[in-house]
Amino acid sequence: FTVSNRACCGVGMYGGALTCLPLEKPCEDRDQHVFWDAFHPTQAVHKIIAQSCYSGQQSACQPVGLLELARL
Repeated sequence: FTVSNRACCGVGMYGGALTCLPLEKPCEDRDQHVFWDAFHPTQAVHKIIAQSCYSGQQSACQPVGLLELARL
């Protein structure tokens, strides 16, 4: 990620005062942002979290990863 200090879509300081408003144009480089708006991570962040949970990284999902859970 190249942008971690402001949201992709939102208003106010760092794009985090309010969520994305109707007719507001979001950033074009969404995959480079950590936050979509004041509350939500971007799809790129969710992808990393999902891959970590599936692979069983203990810091991401506990007590077991999704792959291990599927094997039960």
